[in-house]
This record gives sequence, C-alpha cells and structure tokens, in this order.
Amino acid sequence: MGKSIHLVRSLHQVYSYRIPPAMPPSDASEAVVICTRNRPAELEETLDSIAAPPSINLLLAVMDASDAAPQARIQSVVEDFDVLPSVHWSYTGTPSLARQRNAALDRLPPSVEIVHFIDDDVTVHAGYFETLSAALRSASDAGGAGGVIVEPSKAAPTPSAERLRRLFFLSHPEAGHVLSSGCATDAQNPRLNETSSLRETEWLSGCSSSYRRSLLDQHRFDEALTGYSMLEDLDLSYRIHRQARLVVKPEARLTHRRSPSNRFGAERYNHALTVHRRWFVEKHFGNVTSRLAYWWSLVGRLLAITVSSAPPRPAARRGLLHGLQTVLTRNHPLLSD
Repeated sequence: MGKSIHLVRSLHQVYSYRIPPAMPPSDASEAVVICTRNRPAELEETLDSIAAPPSINLLLAVMDASDAAPQARIQSVVEDFDVLPSVHWSYTGTPSLARQRNAALDRLPPSVEIVHFIDDDVTVHAGYFETLSAALRSASDAGGAGGVIVEPSKAAPTPSAERLRRLFFLSHPEAGHVLSSGCATDAQNPRLNETSSLRETEWLSGCSSSYRRSLLDQHRFDEALTGYSMLEDLDLSYRIHRQARLVVKPEARLTHRRSPSNRFGAERYNHALTVHRRWFVEKHFGNVTSRLAYWWSLVGRLLAITVSSAPPRPAARRGLLHGLQTVLTRNHPLLSD
C-alpha cells in the first residue's frame, strides 16, 4: 500500500510539472518589449487592450523584475496571452528599467529588425504597432518612431504659465525639442485638428517608442540608471536623434493609465528629477551655457512649486532643495567623477 501511494505521488509530480515557456520564435521580424515590476493587474489590462493579432510578424517579450508572488502571477498572465507569440523572462539583477530593457534586447532573436517599447500600464489602440512599423519601413532615414500618448488627467498649462516656463528654460515653442537645461518639450501629446501625418522630434518617450534594431545595437540604455531609471528614454532617444531622424505618427495612439503602483512621491520625484537632469546636461552638453541654463531652470521650478496650490507642495519643495544639495555636493553615483 505504501509503495502504491509513493508511486502515485511520483507520477503526480512528473505530470503536474510545469513545462518552461518555449523560446521565442526565431523568425519574428518585430518585437514589443514590456519591462515590469510588481504590476500583474496593470500588465494584464495592457495585454487585454491588444485585442486582435497585429498584421505584422510580432513577438511579445516581457522582462520581469518582480518579487516572487507577483512574478508568478505575471508569468501566468503572459503564458495565457494567446494573441501574440509571447515569452516571459525573469530579471534577477538589481531592478532597473534601463538594465531590463538592455537584457531584453540581448535575448531577442536575431531576426527582429524593429523593437517596440511600451510601458506596462498603457492601453494600446487599434493599429498602433502596424502604423509605427510602416513609418520605419517606409522612411529609410527614420531611426525611431513614436505614437501619440493620451493622458486623460494631464492638463495643458495656461498661456501665461507657458510663457514663464519658456523664460526659465523649462519649455520651448518647438514641440519635441531638447533644451540645454535638461528639459524637453513633448511631441507626443494629442492635438486638436491634427493636419500633419508626421511630426519631427528630437526625443521619444519610453512609453511609446519604436526603433530599428541596428541602432539599438549601437546605442544602449545607460545602465548607470537604476530603479525607475528617470530620463532613460530621453537619454537614449536624444543620442539616436544625433544619428538618425525621429518621428511621431499621430495615427498610432495609446493611453497611458499611469498606475500609482511603484511611483515616486512628490519629494522623491523632485529630488530625482533635479539630480537626473544635471546628469543629462553634463552627459550631452557639458558647457558653461548649458550649466547656467540648468541652474536658471531650477529657479523657475522652485518658483512654480512655491506658487502652486497642489497639496504635495511642501514635499515637492523639500525634494527640489534636497536635490540641489545633492548636485552641489555631487553625492550621487550619477554625478561621481
């Protein structure tokens, strides 16, 4: 009797063992890469928005730096997703959006020619991937393309506020422009009465960006950036912009739901923004004029926070001032000499 029970248990272990997910198809010509951490519900909603198989040979690759329990849920979500050939990869290093994206690029099949990056908390509109694929395949001088990012809670600044932002090098009249202060204007926002089918830009948001694989072999995400990796998209796309044309296709649209999970509070956000913008300015400009523009933009940010009526105003001011101290003392890995 004991031997029979042992045999049944052994057979159960054999047949209930979960077969590891297959390697990605070796003939996929394009891939959509999603990096995630501890957001299984958000990722599932994102995948649900891809309701029909795109008419391109597309692979889905999810690079997951989650803790054990949410990672098990995420793996199940990816394995149950049957709209596209899909693969789930576990990232075991220090969580870093920049490093996760590089790790995903390293594992993609050699056949992949175009890589689409999207966030794990977006809703993809119909025709999104096909539109960006067509933009890159029809324009040989285009190295990257992005779509329009709809953010329902995002309000445009008033004309007077926009004038002040431009005065302090926080904004610019030209969309998609990267300023020497480390700030950048958005080229991927929705516009009323859109007449052009193509927008020029100097950078692309990591929320919606597609690149030629050949350029990503030359330009990697900066692995000095850890965790949230703030400005990793600006850094990469601005480098690629210096070599190839970047465009925005308004016909390609997605909605950024902006999950509150794993996001910085006002104090931590403003500290990181102050430090990372300094890092970006030193990396890409590094002259006296750009450094003066950076300091002047901090004055503008401090004034904007001071007159703001938003509840997190004290925390935001503390974060900026702490960031200022960090920049002056260079007490941060990104500013290490």
